[in-house]
Amino acid sequence: MEHLPELDQAYALLAREGVPPHIVRHCEKVALVGTFLALELLRVGEPVPVKLVAVGGLLHDLTKHHSIKSGENHAQSARRRLLELGYPEVAEVVGNHIFLKPGPPGAPIRADELVYYADKRVRHEEIVTLKERFIDLRERYGRRPASWVRIWHLEELTKLLERRIFKRLPFGPERVLELNRVEDIKGCLIAWLSSAEEIPRKGKFL
Repeated sequence: MEHLPELDQAYALLAREGVPPHIVRHCEKVALVGTFLALELLRVGEPVPVKLVAVGGLLHDLTKHHSIKSGENHAQSARRRLLELGYPEVAEVVGNHIFLKPGPPGAPIRADELVYYADKRVRHEEIVTLKERFIDLRERYGRRPASWVRIWHLEELTKLLERRIFKRLPFGPERVLELNRVEDIKGCLIAWLSSAEEIPRKGKFL
């Protein structure tokens, strides 16, 4: 895939942009969840770009530490930064991780859908259920009626996306919680990307 940074380059970019350690740890967990699901979907024949999901997960909050101060949408500021750096594919995935238009029921699962969903399964640095994550989002951002309605709408859309993802897999959403036990996330991501190259598939999706 063109214009896609390697895993080490993504980590180096997080360091170069001064992303705080707690945000890096959150990004790693999102990459872990997204890559796990991408790999499992690839195993059942879904054309998922596993590497794009891994890198998109790592970089989805690239500018959040700046946006907290400026008040701008951090998904869009990260998208602009990645476009400046020459990574358009990752930029589009990252730009959709807050507000996403899911595909129709029968459509293939997209990379941006997996990164969006993975982000909704990670509360700070812990992998949780969708219900727990949206309780947290309402407590943090649902102070006004309009915000509460927007979060409720996002939760319903995310539930539909969750059903689309796991309808294709031989296990349910609770399986993702087991990833909290992974200690060496970078090592795990490297191993998964390597194993994805060995999975028989139609076309090239990495």
